[in-house]
Amino acid sequence: MTATTDGSTGALPPRAAAASETHLETPVAAGIQEAAVRAVRRATEHLLARQDAEGWWKGDLETNVTMDAEDLLLRQFLGIRDESTTRAAARFIRGEQREDGAWASFYGGPGELSTTIEAYVALRLDGDAPDAPHMAKASAWVRAQGGIAAARVFTRIWLALFGWWKWEDLPELPPELIYFPQWMPLNIYDFGCWARQT
Repeated sequence: MTATTDGSTGALPPRAAAASETHLETPVAAGIQEAAVRAVRRATEHLLARQDAEGWWKGDLETNVTMDAEDLLLRQFLGIRDESTTRAAARFIRGEQREDGAWASFYGGPGELSTTIEAYVALRLDGDAPDAPHMAKASAWVRAQGGIAAARVFTRIWLALFGWWKWEDLPELPPELIYFPQWMPLNIYDFGCWARQT
């Protein structure tokens, strides 16, 4: 074991350490194993070098434009949206639009309906006209994908907050569902963490 600059030992994780002690029969397999152990060791050292003295890591969270769009929608709903934040977010959102008028949910991905709807609405908050070429392209793409009715429920909830979608047209779950234990076929513990709040 070697000491790192932060005082830790730089020891391999238990599985990697166990793998490094396994004896393989062929030279090729042994070479692959040694390369894997070196890669894990380098990755561990890299992460430890980036770790703060208090034990945490800091990094950028990269995501799609829905976070920026939903931030603007929330600010609008709360009545705290300001022009400088709106302009900066809108500039970023515009810059991520695909050639076909849509927005992707991951870098280089195909257009995604809900992401595109939320981006479109956010740009409308910044004053982009519906007949502007980039907005018309987005609108046509949304219609070709089935429109708002085909969007995810979160997108339709955002629209309902502003009266742009009917609350009655959103799916409802009985509140008693919260009491269903984890072993039941339908329970909130099988939902994504972001879905449990809605």
